[in-house]
Amino acid sequence: MELNISNAAVIAGRSRGRRIGTPTINVDVSCAPKSMRHGIYACFILIHRKQYRGAMHYGPRPVFKDTETLEVHVLDAVINQPPKTVDIIVVGRIRDVRDFRDAEALQRAISEDIVQTRAMLDEYEIASQKALS
Repeated sequence: MELNISNAAVIAGRSRGRRIGTPTINVDVSCAPKSMRHGIYACFILIHRKQYRGAMHYGPRPVFKDTETLEVHVLDAVINQPPKTVDIIVVGRIRDVRDFRDAEALQRAISEDIVQTRAMLDEYEIASQKALS
């Protein structure tokens, strides 16, 4: 699986991710490919011409009883100056969107998602390198 989301407009979020320890870059949800199902995904995100690893959420936020979003938590970096647009390469699906009893349970699930995201991105990078040699 590889889906590209190009030149996607970054929008203001509600800072919930930041409050629970997982800040995100929020993207205009209309940029999501029509074929993409709601879920949690492993991705790469291009910000200010630099590529980062990310964990992406696409869909509703049932814990917060909120609407559909497209947001990426950038791994191993703090983005102090949000860009106006980003490019996203989605490389794999981690799981469906689920409801949790509270924000703490959600944060525990996000931590597990990040572990799986790292493993999936590692595998993707190794396979890509093998394909080039």
